[in-house]
Amino acid sequence: MAAEAALAEAKSLGLFVPHGAFEVHCGSCHARLNGTGDCPTCGLIGRSEAEIEKRLRTDPAGTEKMLRGAMAKRRAFRPVKG
Repeated sequence: MAAEAALAEAKSLGLFVPHGAFEVHCGSCHARLNGTGDCPTCGLIGRSEAEIEKRLRTDPAGTEKMLRGAMAKRRAFRPVKG
């Protein structure tokens, strides 16, 4: 299934970095997180892998779209050298 392949690819990119409920900035790029805890700048997913796997069972098309978007952001992200 394509959605499961997207999940495996997201795992290989290290996108799953659960954030605490009180965190509002990404631990990787320090951008502000969106309402679900995901980083719109670098593509990190602020939810656990298990939560995404549950979502995959109920909404495979939507989950695949979310994962593909996060992977595209991650590939396009270039950290600012400071």
